[in-house]
Amino acid sequence: MEKKTYTRRLKLLYVLDFLKTYSDDEHPVTAAKIMDFLKERSVESGRKAIYDDINALCAYGLDVSRAYAAKDGFFLAEREFEVAEIRLLLDAIASAPFITEKKTRELSKKLLAFLSVYQSREVAPQLHIDSRLKFKNEQIYYIIDAVNHAIAQNKKIAFTYCHYKIEDNQAVLKKDRDFVISPYALVWANDRYYLVGNYEKYDNLSNYRLDRMKMAQITQESARPHSQVSGYTGAFDTADYVRKNIMMYPGAQCELELLCKNSVLEIMLDRFGSGCEVMNKGKERFLLRTSVYISNGLADWLLPLCDRVHVCAPHKLQTMLEQKLAAIAKTPQEKGLL
Repeated sequence: MEKKTYTRRLKLLYVLDFLKTYSDDEHPVTAAKIMDFLKERSVESGRKAIYDDINALCAYGLDVSRAYAAKDGFFLAEREFEVAEIRLLLDAIASAPFITEKKTRELSKKLLAFLSVYQSREVAPQLHIDSRLKFKNEQIYYIIDAVNHAIAQNKKIAFTYCHYKIEDNQAVLKKDRDFVISPYALVWANDRYYLVGNYEKYDNLSNYRLDRMKMAQITQESARPHSQVSGYTGAFDTADYVRKNIMMYPGAQCELELLCKNSVLEIMLDRFGSGCEVMNKGKERFLLRTSVYISNGLADWLLPLCDRVHVCAPHKLQTMLEQKLAAIAKTPQEKGLL
């Protein structure tokens, strides 16, 4: 292809790149500025040719608008993401501990590239990344990719699971044991990223934190159907599983019944969702019913609310709370800490 031909085709891409990077509704760009940008890239163009390029971009479906005064130029009025959408994504990434500090900064830079330089300059200084809360597992992308492919291909996945241990007065992530799991879902809950699956030795579901997984590999063995180890006969209902699985602790599914003071209504709705059953029990109380997994996670979550919440059912959960309250009153010697 002759240089003149591909340069002409590149010109349209350069014009689009300039509009994406240097224009927004508060910063329109003139044809003259676009021509200067092209000249820096050894591409000559006249004013009419610039107008033709903008018309071509509009015909393609891009929203390139004229400024209020035509002489002020043009700007890209609609982008893949609004500023507010980018801000939401940036804050979510920054607050996710399982995304390492390095990958948080890399991903944030990619997202900011969807904005104009002026919009980016407003948003970027407001970002806060607390490196103390970020985990160090740089394999996280590879692990997510491997788990995603394993679920899609209905294959088991093998990985090494790690736990923190203290060495030389520092917490260090060390190899614990190897697992082969039938994977069913990836779940972002409680600021952690989990693999929900079945360990072949048991007939139930278990949760594994991705930040503690290493050396993930897809096997050639077909995954066990989730209907054999869960109550889901059709598709695996991830939303239902997360709602019932408090703090992502495993447990047996039961009907939960709580008698609560009205002051905890919003706390309960935040935890169990609007689908739970609530009934007035006088002016100051209500009864809540919902289906959950009874676990230590649920008991730990309820513990700080015990002065405003009474467990009516199941009795097992009431017993768990009583045992935890009794343990709090024990001395360090009784707990085996001294």
